[in-house]
Amino acid sequence: METSNYTTYDKPYPTIGDLIKGKDYDCISYRIAYPGCDEEHGTFAGYFSAKNGEIIPLDGDIYELNEEVIESEEWTMPEEEIQNGLTIVVIGGLIRK
Repeated sequence: METSNYTTYDKPYPTIGDLIKGKDYDCISYRIAYPGCDEEHGTFAGYFSAKNGEIIPLDGDIYELNEEVIESEEWTMPEEEIQNGLTIVVIGGLIRK
């Protein structure tokens, strides 16, 4: 990614749907921040695109428009033909086995 300008949100957090409403993104990187996570902007957990505010999974996973986002960053990666990229960070819970 060529720039690093994360926006951090306060409660009430915007949802994925709020951030992509009426927009198109070639690639949205989905990251999860959870207790004990040692990565600055959460752990990578998948990716999707958006067209007219609708989620289009690129990896077979399911993503919800109503998930709250704590951070986001728009970016470009021309060498990968991504003109409109977005990284979102959501809050994850502790996973128990």
